[in-house]
Amino acid sequence: MTGDDDEARGGGAPAGEGRASAGGWIAGSIVALFVGWWLALASVLSTAGPWSDRWSDGGMLLAYLVAAALGFGVPLSGFLRLRREQRDGRSAHVVGPAVCLLLTALGGVTLLPLPFVQGVRMAADAAERTQPPTDRETARTVAQAREELQALGDRVVAAMGRDSSSPPAEVETDTCRLDNHGVGTMVRYSWFVGDGAPTDPATAATGPQVPSPSATVPDAEGARMSEPAVRLLQDEGYELTQRFDGGGGHLSSPDWHGRATIGQRAEDVLLESGCLVDPDAVDED
Repeated sequence: MTGDDDEARGGGAPAGEGRASAGGWIAGSIVALFVGWWLALASVLSTAGPWSDRWSDGGMLLAYLVAAALGFGVPLSGFLRLRREQRDGRSAHVVGPAVCLLLTALGGVTLLPLPFVQGVRMAADAAERTQPPTDRETARTVAQAREELQALGDRVVAAMGRDSSSPPAEVETDTCRLDNHGVGTMVRYSWFVGDGAPTDPATAATGPQVPSPSATVPDAEGARMSEPAVRLLQDEGYELTQRFDGGGGHLSSPDWHGRATIGQRAEDVLLESGCLVDPDAVDED
């Protein structure tokens, strides 16, 4: 058989044509798979940043569909095309279809489930958004929560033998997300004695300064000072979830009160309500 016969084998197509076709499909499939992986990874990483930088649910679904079409669809098309060329006698090589089939399996395992998982999550989110606010979220108005949390916080500070007016306690509000993903408001009570906090506001410029208790009080004494505050919160329905070595700890409440932190050595108090329904809440995202 002559060289011309070899080149014309398979219905007149040159012998190198089959190799070129296989090589093109393999290279294209590899590039498509990596682009699909990059697109899927970028979508996932967007959820780790600030809420404002996160891709929308629809955008993530579209990204996963494109990634799956590239990483799974391109090598599958290459496999089917090369197999058809084999049946037509235009190519006798098996490497091309085998590699494309391997890349198809790899893309199917890593990318094909993503749009289905995202679709299920979007359906679950849509169902949650239709739910009414919970009893916990409607137990208090924001104004009531501010008043009650401030009163409770002042009692906690007093229980440690401290004065919530020197330095003054702060009561603030912040936006939050309700269980149905609607925007709500949380209330935060905070009181802190640390380095540079004046004993009396009138002496802030030149008067004596109160050092952080952690610098002057041993653990045992700090625990003794903080314990009345912990007991008071437990009487209010809080549960102690973590105790600090120097006294105090983290607490949580099953009702609207949310969570609390009593600092070691009675040096700070933080009370945070759960997310409450607020008709005036503004979605800052």
